[in-house]
Amino acid sequence: MNRIVDVLVVGSGMAGLMAALTAASRGKKVRMLTTGMGSLAISGGNIDLLGYVDGKYAPDPWAGMDLLPTGHPYRLMGQENVRSALNFFQQHMSSQQWGMQSAASSDGQARNVHTPTIMGTLKPTYLLPEKVNVDALTSARRVLVLSVEGLRDCRPALVVSQLRRYKAWADREFLQLTVPSPLGEAHRSASALDLARLVDRPQSRQWLMEALAAYAGSCDLVLLPPLCGSKAQPENWQTIENAAGCPVVEMLSIPPGVGGLRLRDALLRALRDYNFEMVENAKVLRAETSGNTCKALVAEASGQERRHEARTFVLATGGILGGGLELAPGKIRESVMGLDIAAPADVEQWASPDLFGKHFFASAGVRVDSTMRPMDSQSAARWSNVFFAGRSLGGYDYAAEKSGHGVAVATGWQAGRMAATASEGER
Repeated sequence: MNRIVDVLVVGSGMAGLMAALTAASRGKKVRMLTTGMGSLAISGGNIDLLGYVDGKYAPDPWAGMDLLPTGHPYRLMGQENVRSALNFFQQHMSSQQWGMQSAASSDGQARNVHTPTIMGTLKPTYLLPEKVNVDALTSARRVLVLSVEGLRDCRPALVVSQLRRYKAWADREFLQLTVPSPLGEAHRSASALDLARLVDRPQSRQWLMEALAAYAGSCDLVLLPPLCGSKAQPENWQTIENAAGCPVVEMLSIPPGVGGLRLRDALLRALRDYNFEMVENAKVLRAETSGNTCKALVAEASGQERRHEARTFVLATGGILGGGLELAPGKIRESVMGLDIAAPADVEQWASPDLFGKHFFASAGVRVDSTMRPMDSQSAARWSNVFFAGRSLGGYDYAAEKSGHGVAVATGWQAGRMAATASEGER
């Protein structure tokens, strides 16, 4: 554990896994320190690249990027690099049999697609699992909406009533079905993850197969919660579609994020092909630096402190909710390197009176250059071998933009490849 690695990554969310995979694929020794799963634990499993710019829907996220402020991570990286990051991600997902696809417009250009949620709303997203029949979302005329008794917050009647508010869904014919819970009446309220784990096992999925078989051939599309298995195994989805006799699309749901866990499963499988190790339940306590270089991070795991030396470091520790940014009255501080984030002294300026307006806290974070190195007040790189990725970055509002996983994939890739290159100079 004391040996020096090329790249030390902190955080195992989407940005951290992408940074680790990128650096490891370039032949570097990578170690990851993690205390949890990051946003993947609550993710729907799609990649939202850019859904809105200044509150306006962006059907073409690439055109929308040109309208973003210069400090936005996408603008810092440039579209060419963002495309390269997505391509890298898609290639590795395909290698693990969990390919990710984008929808295409009539002229063949990639675009956003609106995907249903269990609340009956539509959410713009860019990359979806290849098993999702995107065309069926627009062409299906007879739609079965399915849920399971005891499944929290998923009511077919609500889904149907809300979807009818949208012009594209208003004139469709809907059927509603609530399947008895396979867990029994005495079981606590079920989650989608509980049910997805049952579907993982052929002997435990018959309850769903029989329910769908009764409607086989009578519908053009089945909408259901994320039940098609808890792992990145496309055969589970195919089995369910075979029983339904038509395309099956999972609605985006509340946590736990079954779709996000599938992404994590595929990315970790990809990392097994490289020189990679993960240290779980390791909380970083402090950084050891000398001048403009970080020498090591000290982390606590199993009640013991350990010093982790590396040539380069990637911090993908999340934002305010993830613990990557720490709040104090009138102050924001990055949690590992101790960077102070410029913030209004008056906390009332941190949020807008308009619920859907621009909030300072939503886009606060570490200011970086195009290589993802943190910058000081003079706009120079604060440390030569430290890189940031994901939600710890400032300059974007992932919730308002619907850009969370897109920024994580892009900046994780950028930080990982820059750290890999910098590690060669640190030898």
